[in-house]
Amino acid sequence: MTKISIITINYNDALGLEKTIKSVLNQTFSDFEYIVIDGDSTDGSKDVVLKYQDKLAYGVSEPDSGIYNAMNKGINAAKGDYLLFVNSGDVLVDDAAILNICSEKLNEDIVAFDCFLERNNKIMGRRTHIEQPTLFYVYKNGLKHQSTFIRRTLFEKMGHYEEKYKIAGDYEFWIRCFLEPSVTSKGVTIPISIYKLGGISEIVGWGNDFNLIHQDLLPHLLTDFRHFEKLLPYQNSRILTSVIKLQKWFKKIIP
Repeated sequence: MTKISIITINYNDALGLEKTIKSVLNQTFSDFEYIVIDGDSTDGSKDVVLKYQDKLAYGVSEPDSGIYNAMNKGINAAKGDYLLFVNSGDVLVDDAAILNICSEKLNEDIVAFDCFLERNNKIMGRRTHIEQPTLFYVYKNGLKHQSTFIRRTLFEKMGHYEEKYKIAGDYEFWIRCFLEPSVTSKGVTIPISIYKLGGISEIVGWGNDFNLIHQDLLPHLLTDFRHFEKLLPYQNSRILTSVIKLQKWFKKIIP
């Protein structure tokens, strides 16, 4: 059976932390461990960690240097075959068997499920992923870590999250992985979590991190990708569809 490690990081969000913990501990799946990393909070979060300590495989409240330092601590503590980050304020969907469903789909290095988007306790939308994510897709959209399982050995192969980034370390990790041809992935259109909008990524903004990542990892592809972006509004045009069909037809008759 596939073992799953769920990791929650938190800083000064005691209410969100307890909400997240309850949603995870509600699961009936028998082979998962739960890890909580708190960044030495001062709002009562430490008490929440202590309250559920006996139900955690690993729980700690200590200073860290940021989001990805905390997430890397969780990776180092994890023993599961696959890791899922459900951070403070985010929750698994209200289905006690959702991890059972997920475990049956885990056979690639990266498996991205759907998630709902919530603001002020109201569902605002749904984030879905294509069946076979590509480097360009990840460049354009990223993946939601709240609903994406990562094989633990992938971190051993590709390295951990790059801690110099404030809010886009997971995006950098996705790009790094999709640049490696041997990494496998898929999207599954089953919603498994609820992502709380209004977090640090909306407050701080992604611009600086994104520009650095693109220049570091994609300098040779940026020009092409920006041309592709200009074509996206026309992806459903009849002419473009006809051209693609014609190309496929020519490939069949002219090997």
